[in-house]
Amino acid sequence: MRTHLKTTRFEHTDASDALAEEKLIRPVQKLLAELDQRADLLLDIEFERTTRHHEHGKIWRAEAQLSLPSRSQELRAEAVGETLREAVDIVKTTLLDEIKMYKEKLRKG
Repeated sequence: MRTHLKTTRFEHTDASDALAEEKLIRPVQKLLAELDQRADLLLDIEFERTTRHHEHGKIWRAEAQLSLPSRSQELRAEAVGETLREAVDIVKTTLLDEIKMYKEKLRKG
């Protein structure tokens, strides 16, 4: 699986790489291990600070898009939170649920 991490309005750091690896990349790879061997999958991740001048509130956004074979659209999850970790946790839950539904459809179809 190929991955691409983009950060917007804040510095790309090792901590953001580690967060993406721990919360998104590894769980997705684990769920799609069989499919990943047969197809070229692409996971696009974006972390964004939605405002430069606010310090509190829901100022962090996380988004993940997964390109899958035999599907014209991508699986996508997006969330905002008061911390980047909170937004990533919501995206992780949503994306993993979508992947499980996708795999269930593959089994039935």
